[in-house]
Amino acid sequence: MRKLLIFSILFFGVMAVVAEELVLTLDKAIDLALHKDFSYRISQKQVEVYKQRLKNIGLLPQITLEGGKNLDEKLQVLEIPSFTGGEPQRVTLDFTRNYEFTLQVLQPVFTGGKAYLGFRNSLLDLKSSREQLENSREETVLKVKKSYYNILVMQEYLKSQQEACSLTEKNLQNVRQKVEMGLVTKYDLLRAELAVSSQIPEVKRAQNLFEISILNLKNILQLPEETALKITEKLIIPEFDTELEKLLTFGLQNRFELKQLALEKEKLSNLLKMAYGQFLPTISIVARYSYRSDFFNFHKDNWEDYYSINLAVSLPVFPGLSRNAQIGELRVSQKILELNREMLSSGTSLEIKSRVKTIQQEFENIALAEKNLELAHEAVRIAELNYQEGLVSILELNSSFNELSKAKVAMLQAIYNCQINIAELEKMAGIRYKGVEK
Repeated sequence: MRKLLIFSILFFGVMAVVAEELVLTLDKAIDLALHKDFSYRISQKQVEVYKQRLKNIGLLPQITLEGGKNLDEKLQVLEIPSFTGGEPQRVTLDFTRNYEFTLQVLQPVFTGGKAYLGFRNSLLDLKSSREQLENSREETVLKVKKSYYNILVMQEYLKSQQEACSLTEKNLQNVRQKVEMGLVTKYDLLRAELAVSSQIPEVKRAQNLFEISILNLKNILQLPEETALKITEKLIIPEFDTELEKLLTFGLQNRFELKQLALEKEKLSNLLKMAYGQFLPTISIVARYSYRSDFFNFHKDNWEDYYSINLAVSLPVFPGLSRNAQIGELRVSQKILELNREMLSSGTSLEIKSRVKTIQQEFENIALAEKNLELAHEAVRIAELNYQEGLVSILELNSSFNELSKAKVAMLQAIYNCQINIAELEKMAGIRYKGVEK
């Protein structure tokens, strides 16, 4: 019974550990981030805010129900002269009722385009918030890509350092055997031991960097620190079309900041039309239906009804200089916006050209690093054979090991730089990541 209990505890403990392990791919990491990232979730709520604002349509009728009680009043007094030469008579007239309930309907007929243009600007605000949501999504994607690619690099870097350590340990064993056989001196043994000792800190350093990169990704995904992550993908050489004209056209059409400026320009145009619309009259139909009585008693004959339908016209003749100042301000804002658009378009073209050249250079660096890595592997193989034959010293053998490690690091760095530059170029040019749906 005791053995069964111990076995059960161990079994469920192992299952709990396995259950906490999260197998992670880039797509899954991005999907998790889009569900957890605060900035992206706030942008989603902002879209809902502008959806609610669309319900405020100025052309719909406004219906009001009012009720009131007359607490005090001063009645109108008329003086009627006497036709017989006597004293004039004073007569008090009461045209009001103590209680009145009114239903009023106000229907705008013509607002000078202000209501329609205000609704169009609300639509533009909604479109702008959706663009902001897309931009927030792509920023989250870029942030996850950088962290994820960094993990892949650190994972490969750790693996290369472990392989280098194994290589030096294997060499140490061979040197010890040669020392025992009297084929090499003790100096070679000391150099081999030093090579192993110097490689161990590099392995620990690579392990620390890998763990830090894992913690950074957990922080982005808002995962508990105790969650075990398993990265199944490998760092590969990316594929990317670096055709400049195509990227320039796409970037100038789809960059988030340029699209926002285009929406802002349209909004300013509508605001200018609304400002001119203030010179036009506002026409409304006002319908009122009232019930009035001197006594708060719902007796049928106690109340009298009254209704009126009016055509209301309002024309501000001279509201100061506010309208002229508003129109002048909007015109200047349009010129500033156009200058900003030209500056951003020019800057976008320059950034895309620079980034494309950088990516092309990184592809060349990858090709060169591949050749250097192949050469370093061959150099280690030849150095080991020559050392076995006594043709080279232990220093030359250790040097070949170091060159192999440097070649691996250069290869990893070139691939990482290429991946990051591609991700940043896609974000800049508005190329939407299609790995996961919104």
